[in-house]
Amino acid sequence: MEFSLEQLSRDWIEGISGEDFCAKVQDRCARFGEATGAVVIAKKDPVHFAVEFFAAVAAGQPIVLANPSWGAYERKEFEALIEQGTQPEELGVPPLGGQCRESDRLKAGLQLRTILVPTGGSAGGVKLAIHTWESLEAGCHGVQDFLGGGSIDSCCVLPLYHVSGLMQLLRAYHTGGHIRFDEDEVAGRCLSYVPTQLQRALADSKCIQKITTARAIFVGGAAMPSALVEKARELKLPIISVYGMTETAAMVAAIPAEEFLSNSQAGALPIGDAQIEIDPCGRIRIQSPALFKGYHGRPPVDLSQGYLTDDEGYFDEQGRLHVTGRVDRLIMSGGEKIDPQEVEDAICQMDSVQECLAVGIPDSEWGQRLVAFYVPDFPGVDASALLKRLKVELVGYKIPKQLVSVPNLPLNQQGKIDLKKIENFIH
Repeated sequence: MEFSLEQLSRDWIEGISGEDFCAKVQDRCARFGEATGAVVIAKKDPVHFAVEFFAAVAAGQPIVLANPSWGAYERKEFEALIEQGTQPEELGVPPLGGQCRESDRLKAGLQLRTILVPTGGSAGGVKLAIHTWESLEAGCHGVQDFLGGGSIDSCCVLPLYHVSGLMQLLRAYHTGGHIRFDEDEVAGRCLSYVPTQLQRALADSKCIQKITTARAIFVGGAAMPSALVEKARELKLPIISVYGMTETAAMVAAIPAEEFLSNSQAGALPIGDAQIEIDPCGRIRIQSPALFKGYHGRPPVDLSQGYLTDDEGYFDEQGRLHVTGRVDRLIMSGGEKIDPQEVEDAICQMDSVQECLAVGIPDSEWGQRLVAFYVPDFPGVDASALLKRLKVELVGYKIPKQLVSVPNLPLNQQGKIDLKKIENFIH
């Protein structure tokens, strides 16, 4: 679908009329058009975000999404990333919340309507996945087909700079649906949760009554604990367990709700035109029209045979996908990716710390709970003081739930994480 301002003029975003929304987009578009170039969007308010996003699309400008809650450490990573291989005057992406000249954009190789979406990764800190208007649209229509067609109405409670939130906004746009940014009216709408959000929802009887009326509850970002699965099935919630990532424009495989309810061991079906394979080493490889084009500021990714993920899995006898784990140290906590190396580096930069090890501990609420072990330079180093300093450097979800002082890191003789030692330290 070609972008259309007319599509924005209908009343489709709760809290603002289509006419007012379209006028705001047109006004912002005119301002962007004067400067041209890339636009960095770091907005917490979802309506303000949507205005900026569609205005940049209307102006034909590249878009860079950024987490407005990033700490100093992540902002440095972001700035280093966009400066890589360029001189400051040649940047194709400006600092958070700014704009750049068209000549700068072209020098940096950013194309019209390119959308850079932040993601974490095992290769170190912030990464910007390169998507296009077309790849994100393909992801929207794949979900539409999976649901049986028609418009997709959503309650969006995830941040729009995150691919799972952004795609809810775009599904409403591309399918003629409606979106609201709360859970006040759930009936007939789609919700997207990470397991931690579902866990909290099921602890509230009023919330349970409300979400049972949803058209679908997409749950992804991490594996659901078995106890959570069983409780959701007992309540007969319309859960669609999904698998996907920023690189695939969110969900790329899913377990239909009726199968989730009838079979706790059900595997996932590909969404849309996605093709999924398991490589000889057991890693999941994905080919899809919703696939990203690589990472901005990083070496090219060979996508000729599809995207080789860091996830491991297998197909069952029915040809359904089962995801079993990861090949790297990446921690999934509350649906967010955390690179433990990034957390370790931030802690080790503090003068009073010699060494640090960040690990993910199985947790019924978070999926994995981030715990960091540190060896202090001298006795009496206060963990609470370290945490206070760390909150300035890192976004909230990267702050360890526990910071444990140890005489030696919990590693075995081969230098690998020793689970028994970890259990002794945290119990």
